[in-house]
Amino acid sequence: MKAIVLLFVLLLFPLPDAAAESTPSCRVWLNGKALETVYETAVCHQRYWTAEPALSTTPVAIGSGFGPYRVEIQCLNQQVESALVRPLALGIQPEIADGKVCFTLPEPGQVTVEFNGGVEGALHLFIDEPDAEKPDPEEPKVRYFGPGEYRDQIITVKNNETIYLDEGCILYGQIYCGLGKNFTIAGHGVLCGSIYDRYKDTLVPVNLSNCSDFTIRDITILDPSAWTVNLLKCKNAVIDNVKIVSARSNSDGFTFQNCENILVKNCFVRSWDDNLVVKGYNGDTRNVTFENCVLWTDLAQSCEIGYETRAKVIEDITFRSITVLHAFHKPVISIHNSDHALVRRVLYENIVVEDAQMGQGDGTPYLIEFTTTESQWSATLRRGSIDGVTVRNVQVLSGIRPVLRIFSNDESSRIDHVSINGLFYRGERICSFDQLTYEASPFNGPDIRME
Repeated sequence: MKAIVLLFVLLLFPLPDAAAESTPSCRVWLNGKALETVYETAVCHQRYWTAEPALSTTPVAIGSGFGPYRVEIQCLNQQVESALVRPLALGIQPEIADGKVCFTLPEPGQVTVEFNGGVEGALHLFIDEPDAEKPDPEEPKVRYFGPGEYRDQIITVKNNETIYLDEGCILYGQIYCGLGKNFTIAGHGVLCGSIYDRYKDTLVPVNLSNCSDFTIRDITILDPSAWTVNLLKCKNAVIDNVKIVSARSNSDGFTFQNCENILVKNCFVRSWDDNLVVKGYNGDTRNVTFENCVLWTDLAQSCEIGYETRAKVIEDITFRSITVLHAFHKPVISIHNSDHALVRRVLYENIVVEDAQMGQGDGTPYLIEFTTTESQWSATLRRGSIDGVTVRNVQVLSGIRPVLRIFSNDESSRIDHVSINGLFYRGERICSFDQLTYEASPFNGPDIRME
């Protein structure tokens, strides 16, 4: 009965816009100073896909300064008895005193703080040093957005231009560019999509096509109504220290199609669809690298190639030094070649999965899945192949024991030359497929090995 009443209330009074119009569920101090940039943004804990998922909210705090950083957190809607700071590699042991969670962050970074043993209402804390490359707002090639709220801003980037969202800025809208080059999108502000309807508007916050030689850095993107950062036929780009929290259907984090020479580093993605995904529609995809990123995968895959693989070649794709805080639904490491592409020379290296809970809802339990089978997204009659994948040093710290699936569709769409070297589950090294659940195809190539 309570669930019915809650649904009725939400229909009459939907969740307010993320960030600007929601009261944060916690207060945060950084080196003794209260942060003004604490927002409440949409997230989704539903583990099955639907066009209209049930949303809740979680706090996001953004700050800057010089470290080390003394962090104090006061939760306003619950009494905190325990707290956990992720990534666990930081080794932070928070204290709880006088109703606050306290700890020291030694350097800038992206952390989450979970309270009382749960993930709902976790604080996402994004701390940076002051921007040494902050442009002069008066420069003619700079479009500057200072602290404050900006609504319905559809910004078209010009060549050689800088779009700068300063700390304290929250801009509702989209940054778009087609056929552009030599531009920068930067700043410690927020780009937000919460005021846009998922289907009437379908507004991609950063949507770039046929662009080259550009940089995106430091911004935070909250509650997109569709894909978050979409690159189509782009090349020669660096994306650095971008933070994403998404909640609605198809709100993938970074989605790249037919791109070349793209580097994504030092980023944070929590999404209700694929976190990092490479696709191929019309034109090849090559030399795309994701490194030193922190992920939280509420739905779908963490590090994905596919399903749309209509390119001739997708090659030289790297996922390196990736920490997955939580994976709740589908594989962490995946290649789904459901069209006719040749996918080759793919590297997954130094992947840490802190909490492996794949298979919830309508998900699948695989840690690793490579397939050349038809899917609902297939657009070609012929299936392609996968040739040359290295998986090196993958550590699962907790959660379910790894399940692997490597499944070729037929003789003409083989998966071959796959090496898995250094797979660890709770400290145990897995050296053989016999040590875990492994689903294989009789059409797989002869050179698929684990050591």
